[in-house]
Amino acid sequence: MKKLLSLALVLVLALSLAACGGSASYKIGIPNDATNGGRALMLLQDLGILTLTEGAGLSATENDIAENPYNVEIVPLEAANLPISLPDLDFAVINGNYASGAGIGDQVLVTEDAESVAAQTYGNVLCVKEGNENSPAVQALLAVLMSEEVQNWIADSYNGVVMPMGAQDLEIPEIAEPVSLNVGASPSPHAEILEYVQPILAEHNVELTITEFDDYVMPNTSLEDGSIDANYFQHQPYLDDFNAENGTHIVSVGTIHYEPMGVYPGKSDSLDVFSK
Repeated sequence: MKKLLSLALVLVLALSLAACGGSASYKIGIPNDATNGGRALMLLQDLGILTLTEGAGLSATENDIAENPYNVEIVPLEAANLPISLPDLDFAVINGNYASGAGIGDQVLVTEDAESVAAQTYGNVLCVKEGNENSPAVQALLAVLMSEEVQNWIADSYNGVVMPMGAQDLEIPEIAEPVSLNVGASPSPHAEILEYVQPILAEHNVELTITEFDDYVMPNTSLEDGSIDANYFQHQPYLDDFNAENGTHIVSVGTIHYEPMGVYPGKSDSLDVFSK
């Protein structure tokens, strides 16, 4: 009789835990690189899904998870592979550029706040090799990218997964004779934005060539060796790390937009599961 009672109590406890989500484990994919992994964990903390150790900040790793009340399983994956991995995950925290490139920007459930530390820290920059900051063609490109027209176009074109930094009234240099400018960029959204400004620059005698790269190394090495004149694909922390690790001399001339990280649905389609 005591054994039967004990078994019954165990069964009731198990059912209770299941009902409360205690035995459930939601798989959440995050980028596996240090730069973006901490940023993803901070977003999950802001949503109340987990709690990080005090002071972990943008450098947080899975080891900094102090509280995990929903028993989520963090699945670190290559950032570019997160969109195609959604069928195997409940949710994924994905960079705006990868979401845009995968055509899932309109599926985002929630994004970083525009005023968050992450959004302000990881603005995407237009870069040149040190010494070329004041090139008239580069300054013309910067002025056009920061114009109200282009900043509004960015805001209107990407469903919130790519956000402008805000228009600036910068002077476009007078360029008497046509000059060429070869800019390296990732396909989305950077090359798309450059394609939009291409005809505007042509009106100011700048013939813009866009060279697309599908990795995060070649755009900088190509800029360093002079194969291209500028690049537009990275945020400032990545650039700083790249220069330090590779001895390159690349500088930013302006911050054009930021790509808020967002939570995207996989096997689960609502974050309401974390409010129960």
